[in-house]
Parts: sequence; C-alpha cells; structure tokens
Amino acid sequence: MRHQICAAITLFLPSVAAIAQDLTTCAAIEDDAARLRCYDTLSHRSEHAPRKNPSAAELGHRWEQHLLADAARETFSLQPYQPSYALITHLQSFNYAPYHATDPQDQLSPTEIKFSFSLQSKMVDNLFGNDGDLWISYTQISYWQLFNTQYSSPFRETDYNPEARLAFVTDIRLPGLTLRAIDVGLRHDSNGQSGSLSRSWNRVFADFELMHDDLVIGIRPWVRVFSIDDNPDIEDYYGNFDLRASWEKNRNLFAATLRNPFSHHYGVQLSWSFPLAGRLRALAQWDYGYAENLIDYNHRNNRIGLGLLLSDWL
Repeated sequence: MRHQICAAITLFLPSVAAIAQDLTTCAAIEDDAARLRCYDTLSHRSEHAPRKNPSAAELGHRWEQHLLADAARETFSLQPYQPSYALITHLQSFNYAPYHATDPQDQLSPTEIKFSFSLQSKMVDNLFGNDGDLWISYTQISYWQLFNTQYSSPFRETDYNPEARLAFVTDIRLPGLTLRAIDVGLRHDSNGQSGSLSRSWNRVFADFELMHDDLVIGIRPWVRVFSIDDNPDIEDYYGNFDLRASWEKNRNLFAATLRNPFSHHYGVQLSWSFPLAGRLRALAQWDYGYAENLIDYNHRNNRIGLGLLLSDWL
C-alpha cells in the first residue's frame, strides 16, 4: 500500500507543479482581458460556458460595460436611456415666427429652462438565438419659460419621442475601431400641438456604434415613413442621418452630435459633463444650427446652457 501511495504522489506532483506554473504565468499577464482568458483556458471554461457576450470585467472600458450591462438586464425593468438633465439656457436669436402666426401679442423670453428625461425597458430577450433584444423607450425634451412670469411661465415647446428598436451586440473588428452594437428601430417625434404649431414625423432607423478605448462613435441613418403634411420639408433640415461622438477621461465626458452633415442646414451640439459631488454632475451644452427641436427645425438657433446632469451611464 505504501508503494502505491508513493507512486500516486510521484504521478500527482508533476501535475500540481505544471498547474502552479501555468497559474503563475497567468498572474504575470498585465492586461486584464488577456489574464482572464488565460484563467478561463486553464479551467476549460471557454469550452463549456455559454457566452452571449464578453463580460464587462473582461472588456474593462466604460462604454462596453454599459452596453453589456444593458444586454444582460432582465425584461420589464426601467432604466435610463438618453441623458436626463435640466439646464438654464439662453438663445441668441429667438424664433418668434411660429407663435406670432397664432397670437401676435405673444411675448416669449430667450432665456428658458431646457430639460430632458429618458427611460427604456427591455421587452423581449434574445429574439434571435443568443442575441437581438427588443426595447421600447420614451424621451421627452421640454422648453420652459420659467422666468417669463408676466405670461404665466408657459411651456413653449415639448417634444415627445417614443421608440421601439431591436438591439444586437456585435464584435466586428475594423481598422482602429470595433463595431460593438447595431440597433434597428422605429421612432416617432411629435410636439403634441395642433394647427400651425403642429410638428411630427416618423423614421425607420439603424444605429451603428463603434468603439475604441474611451471613445464611442455613433452613425445613425434613417428613412422617413408615414409622411404627414404638417412639415413636409423637415428632411431638408434634419437630413437623413446624424453623427455622434463621446469621449470619457477622468470622469469628464465630452460629447458631440452633428445633424444633417454636409448641408448648409446643419446643426451641432457640444456638451461637457463633469462630477460635482458623488454621482451629481454638472452639464454645459452649446447648440448651434438647425433642427435642435421640432418647433425650431427650420430656424438657426444659437443656444448656450448650464445645469445639472440628472442621469447618465457614467
């Protein structure tokens, strides 16, 4: 019996030594993703564990963590979609024309509150095997004449945007970038007004998100559907696609949106958010050009705003 035990130990020790050497090799790898893959290989996890997407820990970058966290969420739970914020803004050139058509005595102020809130919920998980989630979302942006007390501080404009989309997580390598997400959906935009103030339209869109480290670039083309005659020329100002870019460094987030590129009816929005205390963040925003909102889609705005970012993915 003693000889059998000794023989077993003799056979077992080299295996233990080999495993210890392999673990030491893995531990010496500095890159988090590569080190995790090394451990997974040793445990044979990659051969047996189902993987819808790489884990957030494996990827490490904030944008991908946000993307994968959404893909892993349970259905029928609410969470933020687009950034929600409240800003005190000032317009250099106010668009009085739509309101004078209905009430020539109407007096509006170029200083107003702009606020937005946005929510989403996953309705169906994995429609196509291990990918393809169905989401619905609702975004609302309002322009409130809070300081115009002489005229009862009215809400000048509110744009409503319900949306349904199919979201796919991808891993397509391109030169210098990775295509990490493709969304396809239907979007409705309306300001809920009637008569000469009514603005609305519908779009079928695709959204491509490309990432590299702390940079994310979005390209969103669309096609107008179910045309309404309230604003037949709206495509001349919104165009057929927009471009977005966001970059995060030391918890400072810089974002840019270019509407209707390559046209003299272009619009651009630049924003910078930074931490104040804990999760409370400040937001500075500049919007110039056309199509900032529905009521001003054919007017060239120049708006500067400063306020608080209420929810975001950072």
